[in-house]
Amino acid sequence: MKRNETLSLRRLALIATSIGTLTVGVFAIGALAIGRLAIRRVRIESAQLKSLEIGELTVSRLRARQVIVSDSLELPARVI
Repeated sequence: MKRNETLSLRRLALIATSIGTLTVGVFAIGALAIGRLAIRRVRIESAQLKSLEIGELTVSRLRARQVIVSDSLELPARVI
């Protein structure tokens, strides 16, 4: 009878481990999906950044005290 109890406990442990692994996987996939969400609008009143890299940026109005360009800078043709 002890052998049957041992097998039952092993099966229960295997099932619990499988459920735990599945749960961790689901949370990991959810975290990846959240990481890929696009942020549509952000309003920041004041910020200080040491460095920032942006792949693509559209700006309607920009005021800057100092701008340093390390590679190249293209400005659109002036439209009046």
